[in-house]
This record gives sequence, C-alpha cells and structure tokens, in this order.
Amino acid sequence: MKRVLLTALIAAVVLPFGLRAQAKPDFSGTWTLDAAKSDPAPQGRGGGGGGGMGAGSLTIKQTGNELTITSEGRQGPVTMTYKLDGSESTNQVMGRGGAQTVKSTAKWDGSSLVIETTRDFNGTSITTKEVRRLDNGGKEMHVETTAQTPNGEQKRKVVYTKGA
Repeated sequence: MKRVLLTALIAAVVLPFGLRAQAKPDFSGTWTLDAAKSDPAPQGRGGGGGGGMGAGSLTIKQTGNELTITSEGRQGPVTMTYKLDGSESTNQVMGRGGAQTVKSTAKWDGSSLVIETTRDFNGTSITTKEVRRLDNGGKEMHVETTAQTPNGEQKRKVVYTKGA
C-alpha cells in the first residue's frame, strides 16, 4: 500500500513538470528590437531578413498551427506566415528584382521554434535557419539566425522586448 501511495505521489509531482516542459511558448504580441542586447546588422544588408529579422518592431500572431510575423519593411509592411507542423510554407517577399518566393519549414525543438527558409538570390540558393525562443519570463524574444551565403556562414543574435 505504501508503494502505491509513494508512486501516486511521485506521479502527481513529476508529471505536471514534464507536461509544463512540453508546452509550446506563445510568441504573440508586439516586439521591439533591443539594439543594446543584439548583434549589429551585417554590412550591406540593412538588417532585413526572413521573418522580420532585425526589424525595429514586429507583430506576431500565433495559433495552434500557424505563426504570422508582420514587420515594417522598406516598402511597407511585410507579413510572413509559417505552418507550425513542419510542413512547407510559401511566402512572397520583395527583393531587389521584385517579388520573390521563399519556402520555409517551422518546427518545434523543445521550447524553441526553428524556422528554415530557402530563397533564390541572383541564381544562388541561400538557406537561413532561425531559432526563436522566449526568455526572461516571456518578456524577451531571442532570435538566433544562421545564413548560408556565397560569402560563407553569417550568424546574428537579435533580442526583442515585448510591449505592454
């Protein structure tokens, strides 16, 4: 009898922690770039990138199966929508030669969201891996981006602070 009670007590204490660890963070909200905590933008790119990477502010809406990020681009708002089940998402973005199609997959790695994007730039394929996570009790969003470019690998960490 003691063994059954002990097992039930352990399950009651341990299981909620395990379930909590599996919960996916909600990135919804308005986020402002914290330049002091972020790496500087790469030279010649102006800080633009997939999913609003490096934008001064972002608005994110997240549902159970989709994440939509709206950022302010040079030519107005830019919206990227990602399916959160690992299937391919297609978005249109403005590039130097006009509209471009970018293909992305988004999947969870624990409490981090990993978004991999492929785009064509002047006949060269560029792949970007973005790892997004919440920190500081959900008040900060950290985005670490690794881009494979013809000039080699580029990495950048950007921190956003959540608005009220």
